[in-house]
Amino acid sequence: DSDAIDIALSADGKFLYCADVTNFRVAVIDVEARKMVGSVAVGRYPYALALVKGVVYVANIGMFEYTKVGAPTTGDFDKRGLTFPPYGFPSKEATEGIEVEGRTIPGLGDPNAPESFSVWGIDASDPTNPKIVRRVKTGLAVGAPSDAGNTVGGSGPNFLLAHGTDLYISDNNNDLVERLDTVSGKITMRVKLNPSPLVAGLRGVAPAGMAIAPDGSRLYVTEPGINALGVIDTKSGKLLGHIPTAWYPYRVALSPDGRKLLTICFRGFGNGPNGGKNIPKSPYLGMKGALVVADIPTNAALAGMTRDTLTYNGIVDKSADRAALSSPVIPTQIGKLSPQIKYVVFITKENHTYDAIFDRIPGANDDPSLLRWGLKQKITDPKQPTLEDVAVMTNHNALARQFTVSDNFYMQPEASGVGHRWLVGVMPNNWTQMTYTLGWKFRADSDAPGRRASFGSNGSIAPEDYAEAGSMWEHLDRNGVGFRNYGEGFEFAGVGEDENEHKTGAREVVNIPMPKVLFDNTCREFPIFNMNIPDQYRAHWFEQDFTKLYLAPKKPMPGFINIAICNDHGSDPKPDKGYPYLASWMADNDLALGRIVEFLSHTPYWKNMAIFVTQDDSGGEPDHVEAQRSVLLVISPWARRSYVSHRHTTILSMHRTLYQIFGMPPLNMNDALANDFADCFTTKPDFTPYKVVPVDPRIFDPEKAKDPKDPEYKMAAKLPSIGRDEAAAEEAVLKLGAPP
Repeated sequence: DSDAIDIALSADGKFLYCADVTNFRVAVIDVEARKMVGSVAVGRYPYALALVKGVVYVANIGMFEYTKVGAPTTGDFDKRGLTFPPYGFPSKEATEGIEVEGRTIPGLGDPNAPESFSVWGIDASDPTNPKIVRRVKTGLAVGAPSDAGNTVGGSGPNFLLAHGTDLYISDNNNDLVERLDTVSGKITMRVKLNPSPLVAGLRGVAPAGMAIAPDGSRLYVTEPGINALGVIDTKSGKLLGHIPTAWYPYRVALSPDGRKLLTICFRGFGNGPNGGKNIPKSPYLGMKGALVVADIPTNAALAGMTRDTLTYNGIVDKSADRAALSSPVIPTQIGKLSPQIKYVVFITKENHTYDAIFDRIPGANDDPSLLRWGLKQKITDPKQPTLEDVAVMTNHNALARQFTVSDNFYMQPEASGVGHRWLVGVMPNNWTQMTYTLGWKFRADSDAPGRRASFGSNGSIAPEDYAEAGSMWEHLDRNGVGFRNYGEGFEFAGVGEDENEHKTGAREVVNIPMPKVLFDNTCREFPIFNMNIPDQYRAHWFEQDFTKLYLAPKKPMPGFINIAICNDHGSDPKPDKGYPYLASWMADNDLALGRIVEFLSHTPYWKNMAIFVTQDDSGGEPDHVEAQRSVLLVISPWARRSYVSHRHTTILSMHRTLYQIFGMPPLNMNDALANDFADCFTTKPDFTPYKVVPVDPRIFDPEKAKDPKDPEYKMAAKLPSIGRDEAAAEEAVLKLGAPP
């Protein structure tokens, strides 16, 4: 159950020190004997190592140690786990514990305990009995004042560099580099890596690896958030400038002669197209890294490189450009609310590229040869009849034709484990990026406490990756924007997502908390990702909850609603449950999307509503432009009709547009520098509601989709008859203007 995430070699080469991130220890290996001869318990999630004059220093990057959820004391509750996380953080319950669902759930204690977000020194002079000799807290404490209010997440120390008796520490979440004098034990330098006054007060540089000039005069720091190296004068503590790199620089070193910088860039130059004419298809999900070799710049060259870095990131005075690109519907000034849009709905889905779904939208950049879920598809399965001319995702295509679709929208993430961080406005920190694959070895019963936080493809933010300013949930709350969440935020490590679950679709097996404001504003009658629950039920339960809260009692709808519908992720065909083909899952999701939009467009809130539809990642499907190009639909009476947006946007553009609608400042540097969706809107509204388009009953019949809690329950008992008439479905598809 061990995982050595970083290693360091003793000066004499005899011993190897390993940061065992899952066992919360530093292990000592005898190199010649090739065996562990000693170990010492350290803080939470030891992540980085460095040696200073024989003392081993370790950076502890985590906040909490989690425990397994025990069995209930009575038979009234499911022994598999909790139906919902036990508490939100921060709260008294999260600190001290709570009784819930027949169980005593222990608290998590102090987020600022010595074991969290700290650097410890280890005397390993006796390798068989290493001892802790120093503990130093790094960066801003959780709850401390910061530019965005009280700090939400911890400092995230993620790299250590020794030079003489000094130890340099990069605090990923605080955009901070610190220098520890290991003789006195005091911090002697703190440098905030803010690249420009234009983004003052915002975080997002995310410092990681470091290297230092042989004479110690300059420190080079990787800046994954802006794809650069920061250059620091170690005497003055001044940030001198930036050197551009490839995507996500993670580690840097100097050549032996000190003349060149060698930078490892985790994401290299991106994926590029992965299908289409003369382009080989590739199912590869990850990014191919790059090693960038560059000369140490002169002062004059550094000044030019700094200007280039700022320009590449859009950190320039763009007031004139933004005025030209803005719309009266989407304000650009902080404090100015949109006169037209008062309600925003995010609908998030799973794993598709643009080319896979959108079928020859007029004016769009597409490659019809890459269509998988279009309007005239051939559907095959070795155990089912081959079907011709099947319209799979009819509502996606109808919405794209009636409202606004983008053909130049991209997803930063490559997989769900990081994608759901981006969906809530948080760039995954290095703990997330480098440890989420451990989740495929999750074991709640493991003696290694770090295994209980190994989330794998499960996508909800945990305290270890809370950003300094938090996520969109805290940001909305700080700015007085109410919200309600359906299905996002509690898919934690090891969560059970089996059949016959509660309506939440979950069985939580570890006491990981939700962000408190999200915990308080999440529907308990709506499931997270669980492929055993039809999206038709998600649509139905959303309509029920919305009607009960915001229509029947005339209680006003909150400004923001988030809805996650996940079945377009796809799974193996399950004919006995209403899914005879892989395409059946897509049709289920498509029909649910159409139903939700139709429902919302018939509420009194529609006249002031904007709906944004996207994915959590592009899922490895082929696309002739870029493997990360994905889905964006803008649906609103104020959206331009039958419009294709060619403006370059990303998942963070959704957040920028959301915050601008409510007159809010940016959450972080990432959304501050994204383009908004201003071009998608018009001042001439069309209040016509949306009419759902039936799906082809050959691939999905809602009546056959089984209730997740009662196998005898049929969809037809409570849900509208949509998609049963093949002729009606064909007629509706033809109205979309499907190609012959």
